Amino acid sequence: MATLPLTGSWITQARQRFWRLAPGDREPVTLRHRRIYILPTRRGLALIATLVIMLLTSMNYALSLGYAMTFLASGMVAAALLATFRNLAGLASSPVAAGEAFAGGDVTFTLALASGQRERIGIIVTASGGAPAIVDLPADATRPVMLTVAARRRGAQPLGRVTLSTDFPLGLWRGWAYVHFPLAACIYPAPESAAPPLPASRLGIDPQRAARAADAELGGLRAYERGDPHNRIAWKAVARGAGWYTKQFEGGAGGGAVDLDWSELPPMLDEELRLSRLTAWVLAAERETRAFALRLPGTELPHGQGAGHRRAALVALASFPRMNPA
Repeated sequence: MATLPLTGSWITQARQRFWRLAPGDREPVTLRHRRIYILPTRRGLALIATLVIMLLTSMNYALSLGYAMTFLASGMVAAALLATFRNLAGLASSPVAAGEAFAGGDVTFTLALASGQRERIGIIVTASGGAPAIVDLPADATRPVMLTVAARRRGAQPLGRVTLSTDFPLGLWRGWAYVHFPLAACIYPAPESAAPPLPASRLGIDPQRAARAADAELGGLRAYERGDPHNRIAWKAVARGAGWYTKQFEGGAGGGAVDLDWSELPPMLDEELRLSRLTAWVLAAERETRAFALRLPGTELPHGQGAGHRRAALVALASFPRMNPA
């Protein structure tokens, strides 16, 4: 994966040093003092301002008890600062996996956090544009952390910069650190919501009649996917509380292999709508257990079926280059 240049002007190097704008963390990152930043929270600022007022009042009226309370509370604030730093120092993070999703949905990235020799409490992991995940880690433990972000558009979507933060133990200080791994998810085109039926089989077989014949023999169950026909849902399994599954039928060849060809789509469709229709047809062919071939400008997949062939087709659609405007 391409990364932003880390050499050049000192301004670029300083920006990368402080804000980790480029995905330069290619190995597991262990947080040290150079990466950890700490500032008081609003609660901490309010308490510090209160301590300043208490100190000035004690000095003005020579209140020995006021001095004692002020310095005692100040020691608590300083101890909280050290505890916040120690909660992050030595924490290790590493990339694990990037998920796959359709444009307009959500995609999940997985990181691993290792606590080291110290217990970690209230570690907040936040990806850019995603919901935060809060993790507690016992000593000498490693836990996966799932980060869900919106799948904005088709193609490769990088995870971006991740913030590890904490305000443990008293919420007076917020400590944080940035990590930026070269981790990218594959975002497929969103399938067309009202796509027309699959093209006619290259063997000239009626797909509807073949589908009715294929329905005669149940081939098994697979996990339910959004958009599956209701008449193919295994309702008995749902009623038993076993989960949501979709019936698969033998005889996919009865419908005949189908060709999904970019050049045969209506010429008035723009590039993204063509990709959305082909995506919907790929999913429809997989549901009907029909072999299919995919032909795109510069890319051709032979006839095949199964999860591997389906994924290869979706990846080809996701990575299809944008056309240059005429």
